[in-house]
Amino acid sequence: MKRVVNKNKALTPVIATMILSAVVIAVGGAIWAYAQGASTVTANSYIDETFDLLDEVIERFMIEHVTNSSDGTNLTVWVYNFGDVDIVVDLYVNTTTYYTFTLESEVSTGDIESIVVDLSSSPLTSGQEVSIKAHSRRQNNEYYSYIAH
Repeated sequence: MKRVVNKNKALTPVIATMILSAVVIAVGGAIWAYAQGASTVTANSYIDETFDLLDEVIERFMIEHVTNSSDGTNLTVWVYNFGDVDIVVDLYVNTTTYYTFTLESEVSTGDIESIVVDLSSSPLTSGQEVSIKAHSRRQNNEYYSYIAH
């Protein structure tokens, strides 16, 4: 009987070692798979954010010229895009009344677009200051101050 007990004692450490090895390999594989998935998501997110930031950096536009009609009911604003990407801008005009206008079409690279702002509800008077802000969809801003004539 002592021989049988000795054979069982020798078998138990081998089985325990195999079970522990299998658990370590399974846990290590799970951690590796999680880390690989997380690093892939992080890398893709980083690349997307970098390209978005690049578009913001190469986006360049300015308010080229502003003029008003003789009766002060219309304000014309020219927006010039001298950047490398097409833009869409929102125009904010502050007189005695605050106006927001959305430019319906994109301003292509190298193009200039005129925006006519209807101020008939609060016409401009000679010498009145108008604050204009052009805001792009990529969060870039251009400011212009105009004195009506």
